[in-house]
Amino acid sequence: MAEAIPLLRRWVRLLLVDELAEAFELIVSEYSTNALWHTASSRPGGRIRAELHISRQQTRLTVLDDGPVLARTDQSADPDEHGRGLLVADSYAGDIGEYDCADGHATWALIRR
Repeated sequence: MAEAIPLLRRWVRLLLVDELAEAFELIVSEYSTNALWHTASSRPGGRIRAELHISRQQTRLTVLDDGPVLARTDQSADPDEHGRGLLVADSYAGDIGEYDCADGHATWALIRR
């Protein structure tokens, strides 16, 4: 499933050929990595979906995952190496949010033009 992340970055780059492409590439990368790290999307049959809504006034990216799983028991992960990516990604956006949906969880970022 990790191979989906470069595909999502390329998808964003193809759809956004303006100054927002780099910001949304970073955001989609961090949001989808977070989905793989923390949700059921990393399990067999798991999914990550992404949506881009583009208008003259704003662009909004939503990454949908398969919802929560029990907390990771992997103690080998260095806490100094995780957690900052979302802060960096969110710093590019004017608004951010998340919500639960019928088949999982969604995280979104919006940048106004």
